[in-house]
Amino acid sequence: MTSRAWHAPRVLVDRVALMAAALVASSSVLGPRTLAAQDAPRPRTVPAGVNSSPLPLKHEPRPTSGAITTQDLMTRLYIVADDSLGGRDVGTEGHFKATEYLAAEAKRMGLKPAGENGTFFQELKIGVRRVDPMATFIAGGASLALNREWAVASRVDLSFDNVPVIFGGDLGNVVIDSAQAVGKLVALRVPRSNQAVSQVAFGPVPTPSGARGVVLLLPNGAAGVLSFVNRPDLKSLDPTPGTSYLVVSDSAAAKLFPTSIAALAPGAEGARVTISAPLQITAPKFPVRNVVALLEGSDPVLKHQYVAVGAHSDHVGTVPRGVDHDSILVFNRIVRPGGAEDERNFGTPEQFAQINAELVELRKTKPARRDSIFNGADDDGSGTVAVQEVAEYLASLKTRPKRSTLFVWHAGEEKGLWGSAYYTEHPTVPRDSIVAQLNVDMVGRGSATDVTGTTASGAPLRGGPDYLQLVGSRRLSTELGDLVERVNTDKKHNFVFDYAMDANGHPMNIYCRSDHYEYAKWGIPVTFFTTGGHSAYHQLTDEPQYIDYPHMQRVTRLIADIALELGNGARPKVDGVRMEPRGSCKQ
Repeated sequence: MTSRAWHAPRVLVDRVALMAAALVASSSVLGPRTLAAQDAPRPRTVPAGVNSSPLPLKHEPRPTSGAITTQDLMTRLYIVADDSLGGRDVGTEGHFKATEYLAAEAKRMGLKPAGENGTFFQELKIGVRRVDPMATFIAGGASLALNREWAVASRVDLSFDNVPVIFGGDLGNVVIDSAQAVGKLVALRVPRSNQAVSQVAFGPVPTPSGARGVVLLLPNGAAGVLSFVNRPDLKSLDPTPGTSYLVVSDSAAAKLFPTSIAALAPGAEGARVTISAPLQITAPKFPVRNVVALLEGSDPVLKHQYVAVGAHSDHVGTVPRGVDHDSILVFNRIVRPGGAEDERNFGTPEQFAQINAELVELRKTKPARRDSIFNGADDDGSGTVAVQEVAEYLASLKTRPKRSTLFVWHAGEEKGLWGSAYYTEHPTVPRDSIVAQLNVDMVGRGSATDVTGTTASGAPLRGGPDYLQLVGSRRLSTELGDLVERVNTDKKHNFVFDYAMDANGHPMNIYCRSDHYEYAKWGIPVTFFTTGGHSAYHQLTDEPQYIDYPHMQRVTRLIADIALELGNGARPKVDGVRMEPRGSCKQ
């Protein structure tokens, strides 16, 4: 699941590790050829006591079958989250190999390619975007300093000559009309919230009707986002609406308007600006791609409708140097039970005393292990392999579902829902023929010791033996929500669904932070299945050895039964409020 923060949460891990590791003192590599479950890397010998978990650091792979089993899930997840894939960051060899594996397995199952050009792949328009260091921004004769006072969030070169600026309201609440905006740059004030700053960093930011573009005015203290927006990192280059805008610091806004940001009234005229921001684009070493596969339906008419089942195949990569794995594990469990969600917690003296005591005891039986890889076993290795299991199960049935089942393993979810946004902008089946989308993201945990999220008021949520979070299941279709509940009861899955994270206005904004949103914004009913957060969320400790495979098996079987019901039953009626596909998401 993508982070709500504008910066990558892994940046903080080194600092945390240094604090925790101060208290205490070669994995297998995938070959260049395509890897299938049947020829996965052999495990290395693990000395006794290396891992306090009852599951091994490495796992002997076995052939998978049509049945959804814990053994199949383990085989698949120990492949997808292996160290040799280097954390599956998009544009890297590790993620490329992961997509090769997914496509090879889809072919082995008998699924049809549903990507582009007769393949299982849909390549995203991704590149390393660098803003020309000579880019200029002149407002009313005053020059703004690149990176310190302004940034470019654009996928194309920007050029404006003596264009007027008008204040249009707040980000997400434009209050001027198109007649006022026509031919101008519309300045929008950014509210002081994580959600708003995240939108500044990742977009989209819709351009008001008639306007030439958008200038975002950052709140005081948020100027650090400028260097993040301008950084020479991989960017989605798909020229869709809402991907080109400018960002200025609160201090630089004084060069645009004579009045303070807080006192600006809608319709206030600002300075005329001249901007030249050429971009330099280079392709990543490895392509960034969705994997798309199809199980054709058995009904000659209904097979032209699709039940979409998806997960994201990427994670967040590595840190530059190794740190002590167990120090991170214990530190996060005590200080940051929500993992990256609790990144502002730095620990009390009492907590460090507890950490120190636990690590001293641990070191009596377990040597230190250096770690630098975000394996992403739960996020979203668990969803990735669950979707594989659903696919192999449905493909093994003597009578397939009447509707076709569309399996999409999205790329770049961690970068800001890149793969799902690209797929729904450029679908390989008619978009209005998708009857529902089931999104599977982080379904490998959810125990009573996991803090799985919070209520809207901030009270912690915890998992349990029958725990499963649902998000969005009734937002667009009451019938879809009822179907999920009915399958859970009739098929005796017996989960206790937690809807607390789906509350309107929930500050964690989960509805907008995983791939289902990109389908929902086009009016496609969705359900997001997750066992929620935990202390390993976006941390080095999200590894296959800590996954609850029997619980994940139950979740996967539930999703398979729901997909089967959707494939054979009535199309869920859309009776909820449709969103503006080009608008911003607010839960």
